[in-house]
Amino acid sequence: MKGKVWLLAALFSVSVLAQEEPTVTQEPASPDPVDPPVTEAVAMTLLTKPAGWRGERIALPPEFAPELPFKGVEEMRFAPGMFDPQASDFFSYLFAFSLEPGHALNKASIQELLSVYYRGLCDTVAADNEFDCDPEQVSLTITTVLGGYLAELNWVEPFVTGKPQTLYLELLPIPGERPLLYGAASPQDLNHEQWRILRRYLPTPE
Repeated sequence: MKGKVWLLAALFSVSVLAQEEPTVTQEPASPDPVDPPVTEAVAMTLLTKPAGWRGERIALPPEFAPELPFKGVEEMRFAPGMFDPQASDFFSYLFAFSLEPGHALNKASIQELLSVYYRGLCDTVAADNEFDCDPEQVSLTITTVLGGYLAELNWVEPFVTGKPQTLYLELLPIPGERPLLYGAASPQDLNHEQWRILRRYLPTPE
């Protein structure tokens, strides 16, 4: 009787192992999206949330815009669909600039900061991805609103599509010894649900 029990146990173990054997399906490889050049894998101190969004931190001026007349750091948090042109949160992200002492943040300086930044980003990344982006055709307009600024960027999206894109930005400057500029960006209309999500993680204007 014992022999039969051991035999049944052995057969049962073999059956379970056979069921748990993983099945590997070969999927066609797809290219990874090209990320902005020069990123540092360090702790996020300006944008600690949302932790589930991929974060990056770069030094200013960045390599893609060495002529940027500002020094400091920038942190970014990318929405899950940042590099998926079919996603509702495509190219939607949060950012924060922390500038070294001596830099003033007003409408004119923010215009200069973002114009030089996005022209360099478009020119460098588009070339890496074999897209055409004339930095002279990148235009940024800023409007003063209560508590900060609204901006509209017209450029060629250089990471995934290589197509013209209008990007909207909400900007919140915070003065201090090290001035801060918090912002959110998305090609979605400002009344879209995506903006409710982005605004949740921006500081509240005083």
